[in-house]
Amino acid sequence: MMPERKRQVLVVDDAGEMIVLCVNILQSLGYAVKGANRPNVALDLVGKELFDLMIVDYKMPDMDGFQVFERARALRPEMAFMLLTGHGSADVMQDAAERGFHAICLKPFTRDRLRTAVEQALRQRA
Repeated sequence: MMPERKRQVLVVDDAGEMIVLCVNILQSLGYAVKGANRPNVALDLVGKELFDLMIVDYKMPDMDGFQVFERARALRPEMAFMLLTGHGSADVMQDAAERGFHAICLKPFTRDRLRTAVEQALRQRA
């Protein structure tokens, strides 16, 4: 029997320590994780590799999370998307839901909250 393929997750955040935190938590939960600290690097990766889920920060220089989401979704419409934000205003949350994000996780988060949001996003997409 073939072992089940690990779910591939891409974490996009301009803060390196946030990427490290997400990678550590998600790897410990059995996911295969890559991080990108710049939107254009993330979009290059999305063009080359198949990810099950993109976790994207809302506030970044160059491009915000919504712009990254729109471009990544155009490349991989089958991918799940989760917004990670410390700016969880009602407007941002509603905008994210309307755009088609599968889950939203507010910073700061716990390991359980991140796990729940990731599972929700992957379930929504399945």
